[in-house]
This record gives sequence, C-alpha cells and structure tokens, in this order.
Amino acid sequence: MNSVRVSNRDFDLVHTFDCGQCFRWNRQPDGSYTGVAGGMAVRLREEPDSVVIENCSESELASFWRRYLDLDRDYGEIKRAVSINDLMRAAVGYGGGIRILRQEFFEALISYIISQNNSIPNIKRVVERLCAAYGEPIETEWGTAYSFPAAERLAVLEERDFRALGAGFRDRYLVGASRLAAEGALDPEKLAAMPTAEARAELMKVKGVGNKVCDCVLLFSLGKFDLFPTDTWIRKVMEESFSAGSVSAAKSAGEELFGGYSGFAQQYLFYWRRERDKIK
Repeated sequence: MNSVRVSNRDFDLVHTFDCGQCFRWNRQPDGSYTGVAGGMAVRLREEPDSVVIENCSESELASFWRRYLDLDRDYGEIKRAVSINDLMRAAVGYGGGIRILRQEFFEALISYIISQNNSIPNIKRVVERLCAAYGEPIETEWGTAYSFPAAERLAVLEERDFRALGAGFRDRYLVGASRLAAEGALDPEKLAAMPTAEARAELMKVKGVGNKVCDCVLLFSLGKFDLFPTDTWIRKVMEESFSAGSVSAAKSAGEELFGGYSGFAQQYLFYWRRERDKIK
C-alpha cells in the first residue's frame, strides 16, 4: 500500500476531522482516521514528526490531497492574526491543529442540507447510507468504502428515496439541489469567482439553503474565508464575549472583527466552545 508523509505543523487529525466541518472522516481504535474524498479512500495517522497518508501516492498527494487538506497555507500566521484577545488565544490554543478542508462542492451542499436541525452523529449516518446506496465502491485494506454519489446519480431519486435513508423533512430540498446541480445550474467555479455577497445570494436561491448552510458550503468547499457561519454555539460565545446576542449580530460582528480570516476564527471558536460544554 502506497503512503506519503506530510508535515504535522499546525495539523492535528482530531482537531481537523472532529471540529464539525466534515462528515466522512471516522476515527479508528488506533487513533487513525479513515475517509473518502475525490473518489479516493485514505487512512491518516499521526507520527511524532509527521502525518502519514496511507493508500495515497505522491501524484495523488500533489493533484488532490495537498489542496483538500489545505497543506500549503501558513496557519501560524492565521492564528497570530485572529488571536486578538484572551478568548481567541484560548480558542486557538485549544484547537490550533484545525485545518479547513476544501471539500467538493456538491458533497458539501448535500451534506449541509442534511445537517439542518440535526446532530453530527446522525448527519454522518445519513451521509454514509447515501454513499453506500448510490456511491461507487472503493476496496481498501480496511474494508469497502464508497465515493460520494455524483449529482446525476442523485438527480433521478424521489423524495421517498431520501426519506428511506433518514433524511426526514430535508428530502424535498435534497431532490431539488441534486437536480439543479445535475442540470449545471449550480457551477462551483462561477460561485468561487464571484464576490462573497454575490455567491451567497446565488446559492441561497436553492430551496433549503439558509444562511448557515450557505455560509458553510461556501467556506468549506469554495474557500470563502471571509464568512463567519453562525449557529447556536457561535451565537452563545459571541453573546458572552462580544455582546452580539442575535444570530445576525453575531455573524456581522465576527466578519467585522476577523475580515478575511473570519472562517478560521469561527472554527477555532466553535470547536473550543462546543468541547468546553462537553466536559462541564
């Protein structure tokens, strides 16, 4: 099995894969993570001075995984820039190994529609059922994995097919988004090239895509790092520490405070605030 090594500087597998941004990475008993992206299945494990990516060649690292894992970005500079007070220094210190993944647009869109009013464990279950039912099998040394289904594959489904997977009320939104993507009405390259406000307005035309879903898709797939996705956890911390009590106020305050680094700051804050509540 091919494997490659990459630097573990500012890169922690737990921080990156368990910070809430992705749903197809699973921690194994030995501490490694298995996941699927780009039609490839890999296993990542940490060593003292590196991260090893198993089932990956040098050419696959160069053509896909370096960008997907955001390996060429200077996260040290980002952490210095967002550490504007004691709160942010604590959040950065707690989740300093987070890297924002560059997920594929259609996968992010469908996954975040599923995420509405849903828990992370259940989101992961529904996404895995979707992939097992309609994705392509990928044989690995640790078992069979499945690619995320193409838009054209999901576009032929009906609401009942998504309900059978546990999607619930989101079924009609998944049908609509899949068909729009298959028709070419949602072009990630065009969205990526637009100013953020225009990309948001365009993506929010899709039924079932509200403010948070829209911001997460644009941040975690298209690199719109000036966005500050705001949910209950972020609203709480922004109310407690920045006197921004409503969702809209929290979002505006975050984007004003952190500018082009808003998405990074949001991830540090989200992970720190959520984990803090878990251990109370």
